[in-house]
Amino acid sequence: MSQAVIIKSSKNGINLVLDASMPFPELLTEILHKFTEAERFFANASFAISFEGRELSDEEKYQIVDAIMEQTRVKILCILDSDEIRDAVIEQKCREMQQTNEEKEARRQSRGCFYRGSLLPGERLETEESIVIIGDVPQEAVVVSQSDIVVLGELSGNAFAGMSGNTNATITALSFLPEQYNIAGVYGSPMEKAKNSIFSKRNKTTQAKMAFLCDGIINIRSFS
Repeated sequence: MSQAVIIKSSKNGINLVLDASMPFPELLTEILHKFTEAERFFANASFAISFEGRELSDEEKYQIVDAIMEQTRVKILCILDSDEIRDAVIEQKCREMQQTNEEKEARRQSRGCFYRGSLLPGERLETEESIVIIGDVPQEAVVVSQSDIVVLGELSGNAFAGMSGNTNATITALSFLPEQYNIAGVYGSPMEKAKNSIFSKRNKTTQAKMAFLCDGIINIRSFS
């Protein structure tokens, strides 16, 4: 009988190969059993996680991550999927957030945190560290960071990065259509919004972009 859960290492972290037909509650138990068995190996480790072999809803992925972090000493930084653009963006941020303790102490601006879920219109999220939002920032929502902002979804609200005067801060989004965006007090030019540009539908007119400061002007770089 084949194993229901296989743990494999990948270039970005850990990849779970899951049985496609086992009921999810049983599968979750098997996943926890695997990580408990390997806890001595994984103790206090920090890594990204990905899944294959089975279609999982976002809620199921979150249940797996929450259960692993509650039952073991593993810290999961983020969830990777098969979207190449998303993988590239997350890989970059995970590399920054896996620096050694000495590097983190010397470069505090590289610290970051994750916010799982989409903001609500009118909601405001503020942090002194870099922030990775696994969800959307809708119109009228506001994200304020003293360092970087990464939105793994659609940014159609307001994003203010580097608000402590950090001119090296950046704003990145898989769908970059902000109402307003500002880096270290410098506002960017309004973005032209494509019709029916909805990230969840993978609209081809949307594109991952990063805003950064150069010579006092905000520039936009597209991910191809």
